[in-house]
Amino acid sequence: MWERRSFHECATELSAISEDFRSAYTDKFGWGRPRYEQIMLETSRRGVEILRILALSIRGDEDFGLTESGSSPVGALRSRAAPADVPKAIRDYQPPYASLSGYTPIRLRQALNKIAHADPTRSGFYADNETHDLILTGILQGEIWIAVISLIDLCRVIKSIPDIRIR
Repeated sequence: MWERRSFHECATELSAISEDFRSAYTDKFGWGRPRYEQIMLETSRRGVEILRILALSIRGDEDFGLTESGSSPVGALRSRAAPADVPKAIRDYQPPYASLSGYTPIRLRQALNKIAHADPTRSGFYADNETHDLILTGILQGEIWIAVISLIDLCRVIKSIPDIRIR
């Protein structure tokens, strides 16, 4: 028997993880370096795990007509980039993603595809008190792509889609 947590439960947990990560990254509570580094590492592991679960389960449910994707943008995509653009994008990214030149908006399904196919050795993030954006890269049919995905917007859109339990 297949049973999974609901999308909304996963999105709520991912939102909390993002908030904990951002609090540690900005040292919001004055924990000091050893403590905030430990929290960032722990929340990163949990966040990646939930992102992978969401990427596979939402896409799978869509494929079988069990749910639909949200229509609001959750990030931006540059579908063709040069190899030198990748480290620059990771190093120099400044929000908001909607203002990036040469990028197009991406919605939930495409963002989940990018999460599922991202190169984990060539990614980064931007975080502050209000923003938590992932900078992901990968290769599709020989073309390098760069995606900026807002975890905050991703969770908001996931929480807006119909949520059902599968048994």
